[in-house]
Amino acid sequence: MTPRHTIPAGALLALALLAGCKQDAAPSSITATGMQAMIEDATQGATDATSNGDAPLQPGQSVQGVIQADLGKGSQRFRSLSTKVADDIAEQVDAKLGTNKGNQAIEDANRKLENLGTGMKVDAGDVRDMVGSMAGKTFHDAAVRQLDIIQALQVNLKGKAGQGEQLELNLRFDDKTLALAGADMTYRPKSAGTFDFYKSDAVQATIERFERNADGTYAIAGTFSAKDLAASPMAKKLEEKTLASASGRFDYEALPLKQMPKFGQ
Repeated sequence: MTPRHTIPAGALLALALLAGCKQDAAPSSITATGMQAMIEDATQGATDATSNGDAPLQPGQSVQGVIQADLGKGSQRFRSLSTKVADDIAEQVDAKLGTNKGNQAIEDANRKLENLGTGMKVDAGDVRDMVGSMAGKTFHDAAVRQLDIIQALQVNLKGKAGQGEQLELNLRFDDKTLALAGADMTYRPKSAGTFDFYKSDAVQATIERFERNADGTYAIAGTFSAKDLAASPMAKKLEEKTLASASGRFDYEALPLKQMPKFGQ
C-alpha cells in the first residue's frame, strides 16, 4: 500500500502517460519544471506528441493566443493551447499501464523518487484515479487568476515555440482599476534541463488592451521587453549566464478566469 502523500506524484505520472495516448494530447503546460519534468523523463518520451509548438493540433486542441518574441535569434512564435481531455482517456491510459512500457515507467519513476529521498511512491491505482478525474475536462496554457488576498488579477501566458522552447509571461493587474502592477517572464530553451531557464522580474510591458468579455473571459494584447535575464542559479546546460534581451508582443482573445481559493477555505 502506498501512503496518501504519494497522490501528487501519481498525478504527475498520469499527466506524462496521458501525453502518449492517441486521442487527445496532454496539456502542453505539463512540461513545466521540477518533479514533473523528472517523472516525464521516466516515461521515456511519452510527451513527444506535444514537443513541437507548431505541430498540427490534436483532437480536442485549440489555439488560445500567441506570443511573438525575439530572444536574440530572430522572431519566434510561442503558441498557447487549450486541450480537452478525451472522455475515454481513463480507458486509454489503463491499457498503457498494462504494458511493459507502462510498468517500466512506474518503476523508473519510483526509483528516481527514492533517489531523491522524497518518501513518495506511485502505483497504477494513483494514475487511474487521477486520469479518471481529468476525463472530459479542458486544460489551458494561458489563463487569468483572481487573487483576492492581494486584490489582483494574474495573467499567466505560457507558450511553446516550434522547436520546443517555452516562454512564460506573467502580468499582474489591480483587480478594480485593471492597471498594470508588475510583470515577469521565464524563458526555457530547447531541450533544457529542469533548472535550465532564464528569468527576469523587471519586464517592461505596454498594455494595448485588457478587458473582460461578455462571457466572463478576458482579452489582452500588448508588448513587452526585458534586458539581462539571469540564468537560474542551478542551471547546468545553459551556454550563457545571462540572456541579453527579450522583446515581443502578445495577443489573446478569450482567457478563462480562474478563481483562486480564498485563504482558510
